Amino acid sequence: MLGFAISKLGLLADAEGDYTTAIRLHLEARELFARAGDDAGAGYTQSRASMSAYCLGDYEQASEHALAGYEGFERANHRWGMTAALCRLGFAGAALGRLDEAREYLRRALELARAMEATSLLLHALSGVGVLVAREGEDRGAAEVLLFSLEHEAMPATYRQVAEPTLEELEARLEPEELASARETAAGVDLDELVSETLRDPVR
Repeated sequence: MLGFAISKLGLLADAEGDYTTAIRLHLEARELFARAGDDAGAGYTQSRASMSAYCLGDYEQASEHALAGYEGFERANHRWGMTAALCRLGFAGAALGRLDEAREYLRRALELARAMEATSLLLHALSGVGVLVAREGEDRGAAEVLLFSLEHEAMPATYRQVAEPTLEELEARLEPEELASARETAAGVDLDELVSETLRDPVR
């Protein structure tokens, strides 16, 4: 119970933008879960620490925590957690310029999320695809995916944090008419169709 309480304090620190404190709390909770033999709990805290590190711009640390989180969830056969950790591996890979690696992580996340019919995870993965497309220099396409995923009613606020800075960069770079057109396109997108299209034609 102490591990759960501390991990929730970490989430509160994340929500307040105090990512350094958040990482400390997530990893403190991780030690408690590990001592209790709770692989899923330990995986969860490291997966969350990955998001905190990403928001700090420490992408190597984000990648390391996401991988450790994935391994903990895998040992517990926790599919939701594995999918979320794959999303975070995708974000970190994109930021580090490991684009092929990021693409594969996000593809796997989309497949798992679709199999579970987990809308929030589909949106998390799609926002990662948007970040990856932006790193590839396709600003208009990235904006469409990010506008759709970040403004979807089922997108949790905690998942928005890692993708919003990229959308803000795109909003500053795109011409107003391009941004308006991207927003109009995003408003007409169907989630299932976008996921299927992304899996058929992976981002390059």
